[in-house]
Amino acid sequence: MCGIIGIASKEEEVAHDLYCGLYALQHRGKESAGIVTFDGKRYYSRLGKGEIALVFRNGGALSKLKGETGIGHNRYGTAGKNNSANIQPIRGVWKGKEFWVAHNGNLINTEKLRKECIRKGFQFQNTSDTGVIAALISLSSAPSFEKAVKGVLSKLRGAYSLLILFGSKIIAAKDPLGIRPLCLGKGDKFFVLASETCALSHLGADFVKELNPGEVLVVDRSGVKEVKRGRTNKKKFCIFEFIYFLRPDSIMFGRRVKNVQKNMGRYLARECPAKQADIAVYIPDSGKYGGLGFIEESGLKNGEEAILRTHLVSRTFIEPIQRLRNRGVELKFVVINEEVKGKKIVIIDDSIVRGTTQKRLINLFKKAGAKEIHSRIFSPPYCYPCYYGIDTYRVKKELIAQRKKRNTKEIAKELGAKSVCYLGLNSLIKAVIETPGEPLKKEDFCTACFSGNYPIPPETPG
Repeated sequence: MCGIIGIASKEEEVAHDLYCGLYALQHRGKESAGIVTFDGKRYYSRLGKGEIALVFRNGGALSKLKGETGIGHNRYGTAGKNNSANIQPIRGVWKGKEFWVAHNGNLINTEKLRKECIRKGFQFQNTSDTGVIAALISLSSAPSFEKAVKGVLSKLRGAYSLLILFGSKIIAAKDPLGIRPLCLGKGDKFFVLASETCALSHLGADFVKELNPGEVLVVDRSGVKEVKRGRTNKKKFCIFEFIYFLRPDSIMFGRRVKNVQKNMGRYLARECPAKQADIAVYIPDSGKYGGLGFIEESGLKNGEEAILRTHLVSRTFIEPIQRLRNRGVELKFVVINEEVKGKKIVIIDDSIVRGTTQKRLINLFKKAGAKEIHSRIFSPPYCYPCYYGIDTYRVKKELIAQRKKRNTKEIAKELGAKSVCYLGLNSLIKAVIETPGEPLKKEDFCTACFSGNYPIPPETPG
């Protein structure tokens, strides 16, 4: 999962706005970050490992990125190693002309396409699927760059939201099923493309539209040109985006994400009541809005003051030392003993994937003296790996719901909880659809991680 942003301005340099946009999208990826700009004559780039504050910590870094057009990327690696060669945007050269690619998603036919490029003599410096996209464009003999991109898109299978910087133009493209988000916004003197609307808010831009599945746009300082009309009658948007990735203040399909999550929590309270609990505690920040919906529907006392999230502890601080990585939950959360001692507690969170975090959270509450701990999750059991932009295909044998064959008693036993209960898939879909917004139907979502029904049959993951 990654965050991407592109800005084309009529008169302002865009580096600082790209930085602000990446800051808004930092939750989508913290492995690395990069910005590339174009001033009409040449490209300027800065790429590095870590969060954007680390990559651009040099006060003069942004001032060196000249130009009124540019793209940026936050990386959460799902394909390729976490090394410098895979930091995006990734550079390519088509007929002697430079271009840069930023990608959110994951291709499932990467290795097949990589071998095709190697047979044609291309020498790879990177190992990511984004690098393969850049290579395919570089090798294209199409008469125009736009036609080269369109020809390459027809070869890609999987999930992609793309921004390609080619001189003063940004080409935006979305896969035919629209699995990952990508929206268009407009400011007074600029156009912006971003993974989420929260980035538009930081830039003072108005939302124009969410790109349709299969849509291709060209954006420059003069406006927006449609290269390929997207399909509106078929989509498979990742429903896990609403649960886990989209920022609560973002809007998707006319729905404020936090309102969708509250509705999930209401459904969870109906399906998985915890009447025996003294208080309900949502896990900050992941379980906040679903937890508020659960508390509202159940009538249980809000125990939000029982746990504190220490926001000063970042991934940048934790990663360098293995012992700190192993204690990530303990560094991030503090349970207030006097709020939980001797009480029966229900904790609400968005999801359980491997179970590592949930187990450590439950242990924290036990150490603080909780009498009983019940776990309520406002998503279904995560049983199947994702091949479209979440790296759970790498840990598929570690998925706790799959290992325990959805047996909640066995899951609760491993986690150390008195009980565990998940929101059902049908209720999850209803919670999204029934939140006011654009008309949606259950067929509009990819639910593969919960149901095993893959909209694009997996091949070799990229």
